[in-house]
Amino acid sequence: MKVLIVEDDMATRKGLEESIKDLGGEPFSVGTAKEAGKALGEFDPRILIVDIHLPDGDGIEILKLAREADPDREGIVITGQGSIDNAIEALRAGAFDYLLKPLRPAQLEVVFNRLADRRRLETEVETLRAELQETGRLGDLVGRSEAMSRIFDVIRRVARSNAPVLITGASGSGKEVAARTIHRLSRRAGKPFVAFNCGAISPTLIESELFGHERGSFTGAEKRRLGYFEEAMGGTLFLDEITEMGAELQVKLLRVLEDKTLRRVGGSQELKVDVRLISATNRDPKDAIREGKLREDLYYRLNVFPLSLPTLAERPDDIPILAEYFRKLIEEQERAGVIGWEPRGLDLLQSYSWPGNVRELRNVVHRAYVMTEGKTIRPEVVEALLPRAELKPAATRKKAAPRKEKAAAGRRK
Repeated sequence: MKVLIVEDDMATRKGLEESIKDLGGEPFSVGTAKEAGKALGEFDPRILIVDIHLPDGDGIEILKLAREADPDREGIVITGQGSIDNAIEALRAGAFDYLLKPLRPAQLEVVFNRLADRRRLETEVETLRAELQETGRLGDLVGRSEAMSRIFDVIRRVARSNAPVLITGASGSGKEVAARTIHRLSRRAGKPFVAFNCGAISPTLIESELFGHERGSFTGAEKRRLGYFEEAMGGTLFLDEITEMGAELQVKLLRVLEDKTLRRVGGSQELKVDVRLISATNRDPKDAIREGKLREDLYYRLNVFPLSLPTLAERPDDIPILAEYFRKLIEEQERAGVIGWEPRGLDLLQSYSWPGNVRELRNVVHRAYVMTEGKTIRPEVVEALLPRAELKPAATRKKAAPRKEKAAAGRRK
């Protein structure tokens, strides 16, 4: 990573060079705007660290020229005479950060780590965009339908922010998969993703599970335990079936979201919380509020960015793509040599209503894979796994068509 330092003070230049070497970069320093213009062409830096006030020019103008020549270059502006106007001007010129002298190595390390996170995120987003165009996948979400295209667009946008997200959708529609995709595309991707189902834990244990507990705080608490909030620190906490959380605990969750602090069960210390919260429910949140299952004030805290997932029945064109995606995943795990589908098998899958949504489809694909003896999954195998009474008539009629064509060919002879 090439870093150009434009700074007229020799001691500051040398200090910056040493810091950049320690961070694994390749520094090159100059003391004037004229030398900087020459170095842009010859050294071709990826990052510039420029002082605003130079003997023969303005560091911000150098940054503008550098980014006009290559918009992928990043700039860090430094100055010994900070002002709000200077900071605004630097940011308008495309500076990634604005720092006051004297600089400490730790400051520079923080900025470089943030730059590395942003570049990793940009690379990940570009990779996923290319994958989406080629395969219809965004992370582990799959589909080419108009409904899923809208979902993909929303996910790409919301991933850039730290705003809480509330995902709604029927059971099996992929709420946790959507949450994981948001996390993967976010600046927190290198940190933990922790999923917690509020309906799967006894109400008496949920508080301890979420916030942790101190040793001796209740019978059986033989040692301190970190809760899911602490386990997800710096990353994303996914709370599934949020409407199953008890009213008293909802109040405590609301306090954590408002104060950005928590206290373990039986503890007295306030702990800072740095977690992006994504929650989900298979119920209509407004109905849950009316029924007293969800506090209205908590709902507005969670629902900063809503995301509603369609059912599989609402996007039938995605069924063949999903079925093939699951077949490939299963083949990678089991290596039985099942390499594809006979077309009418996919037609049968599209003819079914899928009340269990994507989760049910995956289970059916797995069973069809296991029951297949050849290289392709045959329609008879698929049909045996689906309730015949719920298949659309067109799907079953297709089976007789080849025999009619054969009989007609015989009469022509």
